[in-house]
Amino acid sequence: MNDAARLATLAACMLTVPMAAAAPLPAQPFAQQRCPAGDAAKGADKAAGAPRIFGALGKDRRPALKKILADGDNPNTCHGGVTPLIVAAAGGDVDAIHMLHQAGAVLDAPRDAQGGTALRAALANGQWPAASALLERGADTRQRDDDGNTALHHLANSAHSADPRAQAALADMMLKLGAMIDQPAIGASTPLMLAIEAGKRDLTAFLVDQGADPALRNGRGENALAIARRRALPDIVAMLERCIGQRPPHCADNGTPPRYSTK
Repeated sequence: MNDAARLATLAACMLTVPMAAAAPLPAQPFAQQRCPAGDAAKGADKAAGAPRIFGALGKDRRPALKKILADGDNPNTCHGGVTPLIVAAAGGDVDAIHMLHQAGAVLDAPRDAQGGTALRAALANGQWPAASALLERGADTRQRDDDGNTALHHLANSAHSADPRAQAALADMMLKLGAMIDQPAIGASTPLMLAIEAGKRDLTAFLVDQGADPALRNGRGENALAIARRRALPDIVAMLERCIGQRPPHCADNGTPPRYSTK
């Protein structure tokens, strides 16, 4: 089961597990803190049940969430390897994201068992408004999961469909907030390479327009053009052949010069 399916299943299960009583707020989580993996946490939580805040998640349960947060329940608690914020992000519940953050939920910690944040959960599940809400509130675009992927990698690699302009807008937000446009992840893949692998012509063009380096090579020795040819994507091949080497490139047919460092 992939991460997106795991989070979706977990979010559904949270609505049926027995709820424990409220616990006092502990110290704020630190950046690298993680929730225990689901299997490891299961035994410890079996007797007490999930913290009751998880049972208040869901778009029809806002009054319950408001009351629980007002009672002082910990918005950074863990259960099954995730936090309430991660569950809300995976489900696209923007209002719950706002409520949890206002009550003290830390945007980037604790992470899930794979080192992912709420922003990663939103992107992995194609929840673009939730991802935007997290970015607007200051989610760290440079956080990397266990595979070295940042939010920009997850956006480029997402299998979920979206308006190409929505993807470009999210990429633009991430870059403005300090995302590294050519950050390599596992296999030395950059966000540009992943966008090409996913067949995302518009996002590919946007990234090149904003300074992504198509000459970089992944662990297999492929550059952007080689990936597009291997994937048999003639539109992207033609676009890259046309725009590579231009300064500034205008692959997306816009007049905006590159704004972001490639370092």
